[in-house]
Amino acid sequence: MSPRLMLNAALLLVLVAAIYLAVQLAQGRPAISSRWLNPPTLAPVAAVHALVGKSSPLISQARAVPSHERLDTFNRASTLQERVADGQLELYRRPLAGGGELAYVVARLGAQVQIELINADGATPGSDETGNTIWLDRQQHLATVAEMVGAPYAARAGRELLAAMAFGFHGDVRTSDEGSVVINGVVYRVNAGRAALCITPAQQAQIGRFDAEGLKGCQQAVGGGPVILWHGKIADPALTAATDEAVPFNPLGEDFAQLDWRIKIYHGTYPKTAVCVGDLPGGSFLVLVTSNGVVGVELARALRAMGCTSALGGDDDTSTQATWRGQSLWPNQPRAVPDAIGVYLSH
Repeated sequence: MSPRLMLNAALLLVLVAAIYLAVQLAQGRPAISSRWLNPPTLAPVAAVHALVGKSSPLISQARAVPSHERLDTFNRASTLQERVADGQLELYRRPLAGGGELAYVVARLGAQVQIELINADGATPGSDETGNTIWLDRQQHLATVAEMVGAPYAARAGRELLAAMAFGFHGDVRTSDEGSVVINGVVYRVNAGRAALCITPAQQAQIGRFDAEGLKGCQQAVGGGPVILWHGKIADPALTAATDEAVPFNPLGEDFAQLDWRIKIYHGTYPKTAVCVGDLPGGSFLVLVTSNGVVGVELARALRAMGCTSALGGDDDTSTQATWRGQSLWPNQPRAVPDAIGVYLSH
């Protein structure tokens, strides 16, 4: 090849590379705060700074029934363990036809029932100068949920802690829960690549991906994942394209470092943790659910039957744990974790 042709070819390659870079920059991918992650291509966070699951037009007649009516129907076929505050807060158990059992707490959010994140030791989470997720004192703070709810740092004046459930992620390679964290309106950590549960100051429950600006609209927030129910559709690892009833696994493109492990857990009957949200007249309800012996698709299907529009998985296996009035709901020996979702009742 002549020198002139070689020069022209080199210039063409430079031009193609420049066009590709411009396209990538124009997509505006959100920043990710944890360097433990190896993100795939992410769906960009919307211009409103959040990609949030809300009710969408439903296809079948059964799914057109309002969320709160479907929740009531589901609860009538479950075993009520306790009801407090005129039904604003309830504990149920339910065996599933496909095998396994659910233990779940229904919280109808409002003036009496509030959600707040509880950290082990009351420690403050954050990110270091490299974006690594840590506790700000650089120490490790872990406890079981039963230990957390009985500790002084979980007490709130004028409120009783009725229920709590471990949520988020923790592992040997991470120093702390790697998701976003907001407590009482203060944003402690941002991970826009991972979905989170957000409770707004108006006690509206939302599930989605939030960047730093979007998290400012949350009074409480905790990251988890993956999303297992989205716009009323079940996440199914067997799918490569959405159908009327289901979507492929990880529908929001969350940036898991160990996505294969999450799929394995979802496929299996490992103990699982999830939260799901639905609509009430003028408000929201939140369900905190733990399962034992239930595969992921059946768990997501049960959450949809409750009337939930979106659901977010949390940590699983030995981290799965929940309490009611300080007592564990399962007779297992869970490992210590960084945090829990607390459900408080105002007196």
